Amino acid sequence: MSEATVDSEQMHAQSRVISRCIGHLTLDEIARLNARGDGDYVRSLIELSIIQATRPVGDDPDEVNRLISVRAVAASIDVPYETCRRKVRDLEAAGRCVRVGANRVAMPADLLDAPAYQADCDDRWRSLRGYLVELRDIGFDFRQFGRVSPQVKVKAPSLSQSVAALIDDYMLRLIEARPKASDSATDTNILIAVMTMNGELIRRDRDLTWTYAATETAPPDHLRMPVTIATIARRLNMSEDVVGRRLGQYVRRGWIQRVRKGYLYAMGQQQSAEFRHAQHLTIQRFFQLVQALRQLGVDPVTVKVG
Repeated sequence: MSEATVDSEQMHAQSRVISRCIGHLTLDEIARLNARGDGDYVRSLIELSIIQATRPVGDDPDEVNRLISVRAVAASIDVPYETCRRKVRDLEAAGRCVRVGANRVAMPADLLDAPAYQADCDDRWRSLRGYLVELRDIGFDFRQFGRVSPQVKVKAPSLSQSVAALIDDYMLRLIEARPKASDSATDTNILIAVMTMNGELIRRDRDLTWTYAATETAPPDHLRMPVTIATIARRLNMSEDVVGRRLGQYVRRGWIQRVRKGYLYAMGQQQSAEFRHAQHLTIQRFFQLVQALRQLGVDPVTVKVG
């Protein structure tokens, strides 16, 4: 076997290892957005898109006072314009975005200074550090990765706000990794939850993590943890009714299997070309996040939880 082949297989295994961990980072962020939107995930994505597009990134007045059109917001997160327009109106009524002119909006001017926003950013930065340390502790080598263009430039009053902006950009970029066969962002989120939580037993064991790092080595069902509707609903801050209905649809399609103690993501679906492509995009976006952290002076090799 050539050295190039070995390196390729090692990189592939590392990618599989990282996907188990960043799945939980993604679930954390989905739950946060669902909570912020009172269960309306799309509305929270729209708000997030407005914040990301209009937050200051430089000292030039044109960069400080940035605006975005409602149509551009709709296009950026792939939702119908009318849906976006209605939800922007709701956000405006709640004081969570500001309309400037006929059809342009921006985040509230005092958002970055709000104590609650800073506390949320601190919590998210602390959570991300935990996942970076977890990856490092199970043997993930950050020095092999990160040779990609970073996500975006950020300018924020604190490091945790800068990191939160990078995480927000990561979540928005994951939209392009959504399986085309899924009906909505909500469906995708539930599928991610099932797949991620099924792998919890493997994630907790370093030896099992590396044993089943290769896509071709499917873990047996006894090492996969079935997940219940109630557990998914709690993890994602969603109603059990919504989760149950959406799971039923994917059981009928063969994406999800109903077993005695809950639900399992079908292994055949995880071997599909569409799934692998979505996983590749997700991992690439995470590597961009890591590279952007380095540009902020954060070294994932030495970062600590505390």
